[in-house]
Amino acid sequence: MSVESCTSANIRSKRDLKHLCEVEDIETGASIRCTFAYIDDHERAWFGQTTEMRKYDLTVEDLNRLLQQVPDEKIYPLKTTSLSIVPEETRSKSYIKRPKILCLDNEAQTKLLPQLLLGEAEVLHFLEENPHPNIIRFHGCTVNRGRVTGIALDKYSVILQYRHEDVPQPLDVEACMCGIRSALKHLHCLGLAHNDLNPSNIALDTNDNPILLDFGSCRRFGQVLLTGGTPGWIDEDYSTSAQCHDELAVDKVEAWLLSKAQDQL
Repeated sequence: MSVESCTSANIRSKRDLKHLCEVEDIETGASIRCTFAYIDDHERAWFGQTTEMRKYDLTVEDLNRLLQQVPDEKIYPLKTTSLSIVPEETRSKSYIKRPKILCLDNEAQTKLLPQLLLGEAEVLHFLEENPHPNIIRFHGCTVNRGRVTGIALDKYSVILQYRHEDVPQPLDVEACMCGIRSALKHLHCLGLAHNDLNPSNIALDTNDNPILLDFGSCRRFGQVLLTGGTPGWIDEDYSTSAQCHDELAVDKVEAWLLSKAQDQL
């Protein structure tokens, strides 16, 4: 089998897939299509979709027939000289963030994938040179065939959005918000805004210290954004990076945490 190209993904189980989801009609709940993605051992990306079967009806044979290899240049940016490469011996200890391959069923979003991955890697590289204890640690990029294929980050098992479901002990909301605001103050002092602060982009370590994640929308003040904000956590759509986006979002996060704490009483 060629490392550069092959005719079949050759997955052996649905568990090999990186993503398997079903797109449904918002109003009726009817299935529109199933989409699925796979990253093989050579970091080649595969993507498939079908309107003819539900995701639970798909067999391994169906998936191998429908998965098509994605050209590297479609999702992976060329590596720049400034970006570090994660050492092979520490790579297995890291979480490897990949491009959002499920966007491949949307042409407009697909065009942004290489820029988004490269932009996030460059921001995280800069933040690693200006670290903060409440900001995710960046360990370098995974690189294959001269292109950035992923971003190596610290692993966390608890996400703030699900903290109240996953951990029985009550959360110290004041301490948590102190850590989040400290991380944002650090970003803002560097001239950066996160632009997508919400509970799903905040992890918690074993001591409940908050860790800011997902810097795909983090840019210098005034820069044009390719993406920004999550519905429900912004008051209106925006297209440029600004400190006020984080200030509004952090108040929403605090109000949400306080309401969760109240529900647990």
